[in-house]
This record gives sequence, structure tokens and C-alpha cells, in this order.
Amino acid sequence: MSCVPHCFVLHIAHLDVHNMNQTASIAATDITTHSDSGFILPDLLSDCHYPLRLNPHCDPVSRASEQWLLNGARLTEPEITAFMGLHAGEFTAACYPDGDASHLRVCSDFVNWLFSIDDWMDGSDVDDTWGMRECCMSAFRDPINFHMEKRGAKMCKSYVDLFYHTRSF
Repeated sequence: MSCVPHCFVLHIAHLDVHNMNQTASIAATDITTHSDSGFILPDLLSDCHYPLRLNPHCDPVSRASEQWLLNGARLTEPEITAFMGLHAGEFTAACYPDGDASHLRVCSDFVNWLFSIDDWMDGSDVDDTWGMRECCMSAFRDPINFHMEKRGAKMCKSYVDLFYHTRSF
């Protein structure tokens, strides 16, 4: 038996970088029929013999965390659709299948917040990024006395408040 994982070659047929509406056409073929125009990715899922486990609190925690972010971040379309398509709560529930609901919620909020901050920073320059860093770190250091109207800082304060209420030492 070979210890080389089964691989696939992906051929990118068309990608319109000016219209990012999922116009990429990707075809997977077996490694035995690959040509030099593609690249090889291992089939990681076939070699995973562990069952996918989801936290039993996945649905209510995911919905509450999504609502927390949507209310605090004041997203608009198409941001809302993109955020909901991430399924970050489900991802978090798969990463922490044994956590209780309150601890899963802290993790889910963090992952949702992290993905959102990453999206907000995509079009930012160095000064904007440094400013976001400063307001978030200030909110984390002193969530009670730090005040700012930026949505990133408010989300940080809200997250730290939830974290402090659910911590266990």
C-alpha cells in the first residue's frame, strides 16, 4: 500500500478578476490524467478517518453569535451575505465539539469578529491598520474606561465583556 496520498489536479479554466461573482470554473481530475497546466493538491479528506463532530449547541450559539456581530458591526449588503456564507459558527462548533454553550459562544464570537476585522482591513492602508490595532488593543486592555465610537472598538468591548462573564479559572 502506498503512503502517498491520492491527489487531484485543479485546472482553472476562467477567472474574471474584475467581476468577483464566482466566475471561476474549476475542474478536478485524477492525478493519472493531469497535464502541466494545473497544480496538484492532495486529497486530505479521504485520508481523514475521524468522524466530523459538531458541538450539540451549534445552532443556537451560531445564530446568537451571528446576530451579535450583525447588530454590532452594522453590516450592509453584500457584506451580510458574505458574512453569513462563512458559516463561522459551524466551523467553531466543529473545532470545539465538547465545549459548553457559553464557552462555545465566546469562541464563536471571536471567530466571527476575526473574520469581520480581516474583511474590514482588506482595503486599508498602514495608518488605518495601525489605528484599528490601537483602538482594539485599548478596548481589550481597559474595556470599562475605554470609549470610542468606531465599530471595531465597540465590537472589541462587547467581546471582552462576554469573555469576562464566561471565563473560568
